[in-house]
Amino acid sequence: MKEKLFSVFSVCLIATGCAGRVEYSPPIQENQVSNSAVINKPREEVWKDSIPKLGKSFFVINNIDRSSGLINISYSADPEKYINCGQVTSYVKNAQGERTYRFPGARSSQRYEIMNSGSLYYINRSMNLDGRVNIIYEEITPDTTKVTANTHYVVKRDINVTAAANNMSQSASETINFGSGGSASFPPSQNGQATTCVPNGALEEEILATIRE
Repeated sequence: MKEKLFSVFSVCLIATGCAGRVEYSPPIQENQVSNSAVINKPREEVWKDSIPKLGKSFFVINNIDRSSGLINISYSADPEKYINCGQVTSYVKNAQGERTYRFPGARSSQRYEIMNSGSLYYINRSMNLDGRVNIIYEEITPDTTKVTANTHYVVKRDINVTAAANNMSQSASETINFGSGGSASFPPSQNGQATTCVPNGALEEEILATIRE
């Protein structure tokens, strides 16, 4: 029963006037994520300027290693801003009418309905994004510095399913992780579909823009 409840399925049911389907479109990563930038300043100057800039942003500075040119920061953010997890569409039809729900798979919080085997279920779904970034400073020339932001994304998905008929609920929690330019998928559903997430490059660009300022 649990497997049926939490599957991302695509099925159309017409018995007794009820119908429903859930469709998932995976993300399209059109461009390679750029996670490095070259700054026309000496490495020491870029390094010294970066620390107060990063400290004033929403990032938490965890570790500073000046000798190796490494700063480690962590963050917790709205997933939809920084990752793409495709698009979810749910359609239900019963005595109360027809409803269609469309939302990004990375949305932080979403309530919707699904119809499974003629039964209606209420879904409360949440996504949370946490991670760490290693910022590496490399001297290319005495007056040129390359800054690279290697991001480790950790995405947690929580789903609560409540049956409309008897108000019984079940919950599931799953976590995936991936790096800059990578991807990962939550476990596949009963019909083989899996929710996939990829970075959109916005986080890396935001970090590099902060350092370049």
